[in-house]
Amino acid sequence: MSELQIKEVMNEQPMSRYQWFIVGICLFLYIIDGFDFMVMAYVASSIGAELSLTSTHIGALISAGLVGMTVGSIFVAPLADRIGRKNLVIISLILCATSMVAATFVRSAFELGICRFITGIGIGGIQISCMVLATEYSSKRLKSFSVGLLSAGYGLGATLGGLLAVYLIGSFGWRYVFLFGGIATFVGLLLSIRYLPESIDYLLYKQPKQALEKLNMIAKKMGHQIMENLPAQALKPTGKSTIKKIFNEKYLMQTLILWFSMFFILFGFYFVMGWTPKIIASSGLGNESGVTIGMMISAGGMIGALALGVLSTKFRVFHVQVFFLCATALSVFMFVNSTATPNLLILSAIILGLFINGCLAGIYSISTGIYEADVRSTGVGFATGIGRFGGISSPIIAGYFLDQGMAPLSLYGLFSVIFIIAAIGIFSLSRMNAKAEKKFQAQPAEA
Repeated sequence: MSELQIKEVMNEQPMSRYQWFIVGICLFLYIIDGFDFMVMAYVASSIGAELSLTSTHIGALISAGLVGMTVGSIFVAPLADRIGRKNLVIISLILCATSMVAATFVRSAFELGICRFITGIGIGGIQISCMVLATEYSSKRLKSFSVGLLSAGYGLGATLGGLLAVYLIGSFGWRYVFLFGGIATFVGLLLSIRYLPESIDYLLYKQPKQALEKLNMIAKKMGHQIMENLPAQALKPTGKSTIKKIFNEKYLMQTLILWFSMFFILFGFYFVMGWTPKIIASSGLGNESGVTIGMMISAGGMIGALALGVLSTKFRVFHVQVFFLCATALSVFMFVNSTATPNLLILSAIILGLFINGCLAGIYSISTGIYEADVRSTGVGFATGIGRFGGISSPIIAGYFLDQGMAPLSLYGLFSVIFIIAAIGIFSLSRMNAKAEKKFQAQPAEA
């Protein structure tokens, strides 16, 4: 079997049980990531009370994780194109597990901020590498569905985090929430070392030691024919760095518009996910209600991520994404106007979570489809990292406005506009991508 044959088989034929098993491992790691990140939102009130923190301080702690995720996406995730997806996942899991356990013993906001920063670096590396791995092991028709599945797993982890946070904080204190996350991450580390394979795309174009043996072992597990030799075309050096390649003629405009769209989507997403529990609690509904609403948004997110994945098997993912972004803007207004009615508030939180998490799954699916295998981790990592500058700034900006006396729920109206701006960006990116595919479809990928 040649390189073209093995890729054609993976893209066009139904996915084997082994391929679904790999996606399942990535899903489990995303569940852990969802817990590890969202834990800060759920314990914010308890930490603030114990350490006497202002809203700005809490916003900075939330952003510390996002800063780390940005560093992980820009400077760590691209290493996967050089050292392999699996190796980077293992390194990132070690960082997460260690820093989550360390957060159990902190005595100041500064120490906790350092731990959250390191955890964020690990999360950034895990998310990009697992997303790329899952799409590379998925058939062409189910690539967006796999990304949606991972995003749903992230929401599941966030939801379980809320449930566990309520129990652990009430029974043992907020420190044990971090301890649980550290132990769960260590389990994910052991699972990845034992069962996670290397990317077929990486083995084909990078060809590290024992690449042929690893490829044939993977092909055998998927029920495909083995390869007698490595493809000669993959042996050619690239001649330029992966960073430079995402700015070449084929990718330049798509890269810039992708960054623009990712920035605004993550700006709005991390405001809603990071501040909602605290804002609801401070609006007179209590800390438990704040956690509950946060969980409802995450629960809705699981449905939304899967819905986007399913719809993307029927329609072009760009079009589905534009619809989800516009629907998110509308659902924000519904959420703001539902706070006086508890049952309606819960329903609107689920709807908001459905669309806003679907937007996140959609932009990641779009980013993995834009770039070829040799620059995929770099392209997705940089786009995510740039986007997370929006995620970093939004909790801090929100905390500042709250400290200045702005009504908490008034912030949501302002942030709804963000999703309309992002929808315009995705619409433009869709047209650019279609033109790029038409222009370069007859040309071979860059060596």
